Parts: sequence; C-alpha cells; structure tokens
Amino acid sequence: MYFRDALNDNPQLAKAYAELKKKLAEQFAEDRKAYTSAKDFFITNVLKGGVYF
Repeated sequence: MYFRDALNDNPQLAKAYAELKKKLAEQFAEDRKAYTSAKDFFITNVLKGGVYF
C-alpha cells in the first residue's frame, strides 16, 4: 500500500514509474519474469524512502 500511496501523492514519481514500465514492457515483451524483476530496484527504493528517478 505504501508504494501505491507514494505514487498517488507524487505525480513526478508516478510519471517516472509509468515511463519505466513502458520501457521495460518493450524491452521484456516476451519475458514477464524479467519485466517484474527489472521494476524491483525502483519499487524497493520507493519503499525504503530513497526515491531515484
């Protein structure tokens, strides 16, 4: 829930996450597991309070 709330509270963060997901979806179109793993760094940093975008 914290991740969702962070996205809802920060439009810049939400935009960065949407752009990342689009890029990764193109890069890993045939590999759902790799797509999910690639998002991990971003999500982990948001959850730890060290947002990088």
